[in-house]
Amino acid sequence: MEQGLNSPECRGSTESQMASRTFLAAVALVIGLLAGFGVTYAYNQNQISSLQSSLTQANDSVSMLHQELNATLSLSLQPKSGQMIHTGWVIIASIGSGDYVVSLHADGLEPPSSGGYIVEGVQRTTSMNVVPIGANETASEFDATTTGTGSFWTVLMENPSTSFEAINLVYLPGMSMTQATVVASTQL
Repeated sequence: MEQGLNSPECRGSTESQMASRTFLAAVALVIGLLAGFGVTYAYNQNQISSLQSSLTQANDSVSMLHQELNATLSLSLQPKSGQMIHTGWVIIASIGSGDYVVSLHADGLEPPSSGGYIVEGVQRTTSMNVVPIGANETASEFDATTTGTGSFWTVLMENPSTSFEAINLVYLPGMSMTQATVVASTQL
């Protein structure tokens, strides 16, 4: 029996089994490596896709911020017939976070010796309500000097053109609304 184990037939069978096992182990190793590379490749592709999506969103946000910050509108105040004003303008500029500054300047106004001026907005409604553009009348007062030059500014929490269709500069004799007169206006 000892000769049977050492016989060439037995040795060939054992070598054949070892070769088969080695081949199977090599095939399993190659399949495992390919599967590992495939999973790693798919994971990396998912990360790349996610990173590209995040970069696109960031670029869109930066672009929108630049548009908002560069949104400045300069409008000429149009004098009303018979009113005293040489020049005037309104500047509306985004200051970020959805807030806008509204600035108004006028030259050649009637000196406010017996009254004053207020800045009003004509609301975008069917009844065209006119309201102080600031938080209240006091916050909407337009300070004019004795030489007839004045400036005003306020910060609004939204673009004024979404709420107002026009901005008016109004003279209030004796600071009374009963005889208010629109001096100049601009359409938004």
